[in-house]
Amino acid sequence: MSSIKKKLSRYISISVSVLLVSILLITDILVDSWISNEFDRAMVNKANLLVTLVSEDPDEIDFDFAGEFMPEFEGKNDPEYFQIWHDNKVFERSDTLELFEVKDLPKLNVNINHSIITNIVLPDGRSGKMYFTKFYPQLDSDLQQEFGITREEFHKIQKPMELSYALSNEGVEQILWFVDIIFIITSLLAVIAVRMIVSNVVIRGLKPLDQLNEDLKQISLNSEISAIPTENLPDDLMAIAEGINHFIKENKALYSREKRITSDIAHELKTPIAELLNLSEVAIKFPHEKQISDSFNQDVLKISERLRNIINGILLLQKSSSTAQLDKQEINLKALITLITSRENKLNREVLLSCDDKPLMTHTNEFALETILSNLLNNAFYYSPDRSPVFISINLDGHNKHVIKVSNTSLHQYNEDDLALFFEPLWQKDSSRTSSQRYGLGLAIVKSYSEKIGATLDVRLEPEQGISFTLTL
Repeated sequence: MSSIKKKLSRYISISVSVLLVSILLITDILVDSWISNEFDRAMVNKANLLVTLVSEDPDEIDFDFAGEFMPEFEGKNDPEYFQIWHDNKVFERSDTLELFEVKDLPKLNVNINHSIITNIVLPDGRSGKMYFTKFYPQLDSDLQQEFGITREEFHKIQKPMELSYALSNEGVEQILWFVDIIFIITSLLAVIAVRMIVSNVVIRGLKPLDQLNEDLKQISLNSEISAIPTENLPDDLMAIAEGINHFIKENKALYSREKRITSDIAHELKTPIAELLNLSEVAIKFPHEKQISDSFNQDVLKISERLRNIINGILLLQKSSSTAQLDKQEINLKALITLITSRENKLNREVLLSCDDKPLMTHTNEFALETILSNLLNNAFYYSPDRSPVFISINLDGHNKHVIKVSNTSLHQYNEDDLALFFEPLWQKDSSRTSSQRYGLGLAIVKSYSEKIGATLDVRLEPEQGISFTLTL
């Protein structure tokens, strides 16, 4: 299984590292370009300075150069070179060219007043760059007045000159390499640092999850702890913690309910089984007792039917709680209630049905609805005085939903606390469970099937010891 911690650390590290390396790479490229451009610009400025030292008049061309002010063109230490041509002949060259066997710089072909920068091998064997340009020597303005000639007119008879200026770029290349090495080292350190920082941040950030996991391990269905603490949890985990607490609460309630149901089922089954054992022991002990032998078969049949009813009720409750989908069809409520009433009203009790004359149709599962109404009516007949009427009404509420209400006068005095327990399986008002016909499963089945078909079931106490069940479809 993949780890969220590892994935998070990896993704964040990669994302941040790529961002940082990209920024550093762009910075490195910009710095390299800036250094190269500054080097080229310095070359151009130096070459232009040499160009300005060349002047021409109608008689001669002057090159006003002084080596003591530019020792780089005379010395042996880190020498620089220049060479000037006029009329395709060497006009002037730097003293540094005289120091080596190769005394000429390359001559290139460019247009007038244009220039080019190219890489070359210097006479001293070092790698370097050369700036080459073609230009017209400048004409002094005083001379222009003296000879009475304009610059444009003089250019017509003037021959262009060419200048090559070269110097070593090894120092610049070393700087660029140094910058690249710094970039590589910085990138590696940045990636390592990001990895370490992100890992620590993720570990610290996920500590509340680890603590939540530890708190969950302390909780079991039999433990006294019923909720995980939320006081120190971050806001992001509050919703999860609340959901888990709700889940724990529901499961503990279900577990307690199942324990109670198991105990109640054991109690319900224990009584008839004990009766069967007692009957069997008495019949074996007194085989010739006529009174015992005459009633033995009927007693066994009666107890067996009770066992069957209990088991059928449990199975029906289990069936109502299953996840299987129920088929739905159109049902005539009035016709269905009339049929159920005639079937359940075995003692011809008075039933007052209140509804419209027109057919009341609903779309739901017939078996589930019939089970619900059968149990509600059977309950009403059983738990009401013999001569009291049972009221049934069918209405439409404001949301076009069918509301079926079954009301009766109760034999028992109920309170609001009892109402909350009505739908618990095997719950009975009579805690001694003296009834041999009722097992507390009917209303639990009603509630389960109501939820399964999406209906709402409500129970209320009415005046004068009345009770009503309302089913909204």
